[in-house]
Amino acid sequence: MDNQFIIRRADISDVDALSQLSQMTFRETFVEDFSIPYPEKDLQSFFHLLASPEWFANIMVHPKRAAWMIEDKMNDDLIGYALVGPCNNIPYPDIYSDEDGLLNRFFIRRDHRNHGFGRQLINVVLLWLEEHYPTRAIWLSVFSKNFKGQKFYTHYGFKKVGEYDYFIGEWKDHGFIMKRQTHTS
Repeated sequence: MDNQFIIRRADISDVDALSQLSQMTFRETFVEDFSIPYPEKDLQSFFHLLASPEWFANIMVHPKRAAWMIEDKMNDDLIGYALVGPCNNIPYPDIYSDEDGLLNRFFIRRDHRNHGFGRQLINVVLLWLEEHYPTRAIWLSVFSKNFKGQKFYTHYGFKKVGEYDYFIGEWKDHGFIMKRQTHTS
């Protein structure tokens, strides 16, 4: 990564920009790339609950959660982000929510994909997760039709261990649960 782009941990001053990036990349990925016809009311409900500046502010003040972002310093713009913390929102029997880590979100803007930013960001967040959740596993969920994402995560040691349904507003989607053992687990 050259001097134009930096990966840094987000702070409270970034919540508005993260909220905007989160909503933009969600629409790009799911509505445009995967052609999911979410009703606008369901998207707005999801964004209000799980992508608002207030929601991101709660991430920033939680001692076991973090948001990482890729910043384009030349254009003063964000191009990607990841959220990490305790695994407490995936329904799977082997999860110990306070001891297991979660890669909660991982998005790169479409116009910056396939340039190595995802590889660099995942290396940073996996290191953080292994430092903060060293004795158990790291989990994530991925949309069942996101084959490129599944291949990417598999490359980093994640294995599919289950499936579940989740909601965007009232719209039900299907996801895969993936698990990565930490070096000490």
